Amino acid sequence: MTTPKPTVVVALHDGFYGCGTGAGRSNHALLQTLAKVIPTEARLVVLPVYLDPTSPEYDPGWHGETTTLLDHVDVMVHPVDNGTRGQVRFGGLDYFRHLVRHTADVLTRTVLPDADPMLILTLDAPFLGLAPLLPAHVAPNLVLVPRSTGRIHAPADHERIAWESHGLLSAAAHGGRIATISDYMRTHLNIDYQVPDHALIKLPNGLSPIDWQLTPPDDALLPARAREGFLLAMGRAQPYKGFDDLLDAVNLLRDDVAVPHLLLAAVTDEPEPSDYQQQLAKKITSLGLDVTLLTRFHPDVRRLLAHPALRVVVVPSRAEPFGRIPIEAYAAGATPVVATTVGGLTEQVIDGRTGITAMSEEPASLALALWRALTLTPNERHQMRQEARRFAASRYDHPSSVRAFLRHVARWLPQELGGSQST
Repeated sequence: MTTPKPTVVVALHDGFYGCGTGAGRSNHALLQTLAKVIPTEARLVVLPVYLDPTSPEYDPGWHGETTTLLDHVDVMVHPVDNGTRGQVRFGGLDYFRHLVRHTADVLTRTVLPDADPMLILTLDAPFLGLAPLLPAHVAPNLVLVPRSTGRIHAPADHERIAWESHGLLSAAAHGGRIATISDYMRTHLNIDYQVPDHALIKLPNGLSPIDWQLTPPDDALLPARAREGFLLAMGRAQPYKGFDDLLDAVNLLRDDVAVPHLLLAAVTDEPEPSDYQQQLAKKITSLGLDVTLLTRFHPDVRRLLAHPALRVVVVPSRAEPFGRIPIEAYAAGATPVVATTVGGLTEQVIDGRTGITAMSEEPASLALALWRALTLTPNERHQMRQEARRFAASRYDHPSSVRAFLRHVARWLPQELGGSQST
């Protein structure tokens, strides 16, 4: 019989085989930090939602990089199945249910017999229904980490919301914990899902050392007419990202000030444009806007945050549990950031200090914020850049946050977890 080992389990839906979302970047950052701080006597078990190489969401380069970062760790990787035959990482409620059943089976049959003590981290909404399927004695070792919820991004999906609620409350009732990635998410889970205070624990999103080392991509990614100066907005091609509000704001603004070219990366992993992307393209054409629309996800788009021609970063979201673009911009020295006052963005963008804010779903407010950003003096831009970088370094040190979290939920790990990591 195998001698049980101290074990940290990480189940994740994005960030292992590819990375098409901000949640995926945060998941990957957590995995990266764990790989650095986990002691040699412990084992890391990774349960990624399986993506087949034929999936449009699979990224061989990203997968290879993830595998490499785990090379020096005692690790077991056991893919889990969500019923899509490796084609989709997220999907809908039926896929979530299939996923947690298989995850519970893998944990019970393969992981639990050889794990003692143990910590189980499940990253994001697809795993929120796991707790009721686990043996009762396992629940105190479970930490659910929702990076969003149905109430935020699918408010009409009452069945999914009920499923999430049952899973969250079941975990809390049996000694499990629910980690909060932002103050906004803590309030949301406490009020909208009735998760009790005692079950909530902080695991804030943040910046890893590599986020401070961003370099610009090749100029081939940047349209020729943007190389003298451009605005950048990027994210998943979903209405809640507010990209149509941004187009309306640019249309209003161009009568008052010279507006640089807008590079709008409203992306999916699919080869063909979605209905929403087609709507954006039609609006750009009908309004005659100076905009380049990128529709296919490319990992180098994020590197445009480090491009010297970047004038303004825009985050026009209507809903955002955290929204990591502002802090990534700060780390890259990209200022100013213009963002709406929703969700976790309000914790990152302080008007007049680290960026400029606007009301969500109000193009006129967004246009005014863009005007303020474009008319900053060079000295004002410099001061904002310095303040934003100081703010990000002091508030969003991800390795430090992970170590503090582990000291609370896995007291059996060494107190000095992997030493210090500076930005």
